[in-house]
Amino acid sequence: MIKARNLIPSLYQESISTIDYDMLKKQGITTLLFDLDNTIIDYHQTKLTSESIEFLAHLEKEFKVLIISNSHNKRVDFAVGHQFKYVSFAKKPLKMGFKKALKILDSTIGETAMIGDQLLTDIHGANRLGMFNILVDPIAKKTDKLPTRINRQLEKYFLKKIERKYPDEFGKGLNVYAIKHY
Repeated sequence: MIKARNLIPSLYQESISTIDYDMLKKQGITTLLFDLDNTIIDYHQTKLTSESIEFLAHLEKEFKVLIISNSHNKRVDFAVGHQFKYVSFAKKPLKMGFKKALKILDSTIGETAMIGDQLLTDIHGANRLGMFNILVDPIAKKTDKLPTRINRQLEKYFLKKIERKYPDEFGKGLNVYAIKHY
């Protein structure tokens, strides 16, 4: 059963480029897990853009970076190639994909931040482990695949529930997210 409390992000930002990575570093974050689809690239893109490669490579100078995706290996391998470490078919929000990512990077939950565009997969999964997490706006929601479109409808329901039960937390960014996307 999904608990509304587990869908509240630690932080909300518009995109991966608006995150204050220096602030994360000051908080002891040394590892960044990024969702792929609609966080780094949209679903129609088949490869990382040169801008996203440059951005992530720059972050790798200061952080351990890994892309964690529910997409199948073929899509993730083709999109990411040998540029960055990744976990495909992570089955977020289940813990196994996150644990695999932490093992690959030799990192702990306390030093890791998960960055993604979905409450039900990225944020819920990170919260289940007690991991710091950042919700970002989806790059192009219209490119969502069917399972993600279903999740977004469920998001709408849970956002209303969070607003009712946890108004203070809702006012720390989820309200902006809800207005922009629903």
